[in-house]
Amino acid sequence: MQNAPLGVEEARRRLPELLERAAGGEAFVIQRHKKPMAALVPVGGQPPNDPLERQRQIQSLISLQGSGRGCWNPNQSHPARTALLQRLDPAKAQSSFSPQQLAQGSRIALDGSALVAFLADAEGTGSYLQPIMQGIAQGTWQGVISSVSLARVFEGPLAQGDEALVQRYATAFANPQQWRQVPADGALVLAAARLQRQEPQLDEIRAIELATAIAAEAAVLVTDHPALAQTERHPVLSALRL
Repeated sequence: MQNAPLGVEEARRRLPELLERAAGGEAFVIQRHKKPMAALVPVGGQPPNDPLERQRQIQSLISLQGSGRGCWNPNQSHPARTALLQRLDPAKAQSSFSPQQLAQGSRIALDGSALVAFLADAEGTGSYLQPIMQGIAQGTWQGVISSVSLARVFEGPLAQGDEALVQRYATAFANPQQWRQVPADGALVLAAARLQRQEPQLDEIRAIELATAIAAEAAVLVTDHPALAQTERHPVLSALRL
């Protein structure tokens, strides 16, 4: 059960109580100056025993589709979708990975562009990304998200001054039962730099996204970006092919 966010001092004062409640399946977001800083969640990422709470968590993630319409400028990250479609190799697009091929428990990495496409309900991606998010919500697969993906997710509502939506996203993607967050530490940045040497079409952000998927042993990386759609280093499921 997700509760209202707590300030640092309140969380420190109530820590014994909060630990007991977290052990019982509740989750708490701790914030400083109204910005999420950490989460107190049950260990092991086990789904809650309460079927109603389980259903609430599923619906909480699925309901994010379209919640960020108008938050992001589509021209900031890459050109129009139609232009990108022309750059893809049709033969490779037809052989792209399908999530239905993945075994239960597989990890699926989603980069910032794919997450934004889902949150903004971008044309041509909703029906494609929704089943993936549904599978993550239900626990069929575990989602993998990088720190740069989180930054991309937050920048949209922050640009609109919508702190409530920022909090909603922070809570949703901090759920360990659905998501594994991978920080961009020194080892990951080094791996990303090596990938850039191997694939010059990758910029720093795209290289970190790819390195994150590889480090997390994700079965596939879901992206809406042409540079990653063309990589040969990892299985990629591209929303651009639709």
